[in-house]
Amino acid sequence: MKLHWIILGLVGTLVVATWGATAVAYFFFKPSLAFWTALVTAAALALEAFFWVAAAVLGLSFLARRREMLTRLKRRFFGG
Repeated sequence: MKLHWIILGLVGTLVVATWGATAVAYFFFKPSLAFWTALVTAAALALEAFFWVAAAVLGLSFLARRREMLTRLKRRFFGG
């Protein structure tokens, strides 16, 4: 497994953990408005980071495949 997929998995785990903590706090502890705002903000920022990391991982994967294809075409038409 490539490193960028492992990083994406770790960031995804962080997102699940932050939203899980937010749900637990809401249903079991009835947090104050200030604490609730901080929890939801942290979870939203984690989700935003996940989206950016996912875009980077998918973009890098796409570019790597494209580079391989162009290298094969170059080798085929212009030699080694």
